[in-house]
Amino acid sequence: MKNKPLVSVIIATYNSAKVLPKVLGALEKQSYPEVRRETVIVDGGSSDQTLKIAKSYNCKIIKNPSKDPVSGKHLGYLKAKGKYLMYLDHDEVLQNMDSITNKVHCLEKENINAIAGGNYVNPKNYPFINEYVNEFGDPFSFFIYRISKRDKYFLVSMKRRFKIISETKDYAIFDLNKTANLPLFELVAGGSIFNGEYLKNAFPQTLKDKLLVPHYYYLIYTKYQSIALMKNDPIEHYSSETYTRYLKKISWRVRNNIHFSGSLGESGFSGRQKYSKSNKYKKYLFIPYSYSLIFPLIDGLYLSLTRKNFLYMMHLPLCVYTASLILYHQSLRLLGVKFDLKTYGS
Repeated sequence: MKNKPLVSVIIATYNSAKVLPKVLGALEKQSYPEVRRETVIVDGGSSDQTLKIAKSYNCKIIKNPSKDPVSGKHLGYLKAKGKYLMYLDHDEVLQNMDSITNKVHCLEKENINAIAGGNYVNPKNYPFINEYVNEFGDPFSFFIYRISKRDKYFLVSMKRRFKIISETKDYAIFDLNKTANLPLFELVAGGSIFNGEYLKNAFPQTLKDKLLVPHYYYLIYTKYQSIALMKNDPIEHYSSETYTRYLKKISWRVRNNIHFSGSLGESGFSGRQKYSKSNKYKKYLFIPYSYSLIFPLIDGLYLSLTRKNFLYMMHLPLCVYTASLILYHQSLRLLGVKFDLKTYGS
């Protein structure tokens, strides 16, 4: 047991009491030895029972002076003691009790430094919009990357696009060498795990620049052009229980990417496009794609038929809504209108 590497599970929280007991309860059931893992809660000033819940599960608690999750995840990165760092959002619940065990085995055995998270499933009785979120995040991300993070399709779609280097019953490793448009791999959410010791030593700039947090994989890619995906490792994702909340999240993403492109916006697509040159130009096609109506309609029909759920036709109005927000905020920016930086989803 002493030879097993220490794993730090990092969770940024802010008023997370609703789902956090499920998140921490699932971690408590993990087969990986409890003495070889730590759970780090980085809290942005919760006013509910978040901290009380975290203490009841013996979590290491760190205060995040900023409420934004990027700052919280960076603090966790700095304070975590583990060789391997696994990130969960405060609304993501592991379903496989061997999740950490299998991931550590893969990292120790194979010549890789990162395993992408995802494999999302919709919690029982949650609305359709949460399923759309689990698959694509938002219409813009669907257009740019066209890859599903849903448990049923993630591995299948990766196998269609990329060569497999190695495969076992628990994971598959993909060769992404010479890939012009890299998939969206966020190593700080979704149960993703990576070699924190390697990243800190190979890229010391990550110790100071918090805006690099969502782009850790793109840094690793400059030296290792491969990544692993786990099999049979679903995560229940309690992201958006209402359409109103989801629309607010889209608005937040658009606003911060446009008005704060030199600061917090760098943690989103504004920063991500630097690592994928083709996306710098593809992004301009999203507006005509959305307003053409026919192309998002075709995609909506395809999704509806392949998923056997007519509600995927929501893709069309969501595209128009997102495109309209982009044009609106671009216009305000040209007019010199300033916005305050707000917490996620507000």
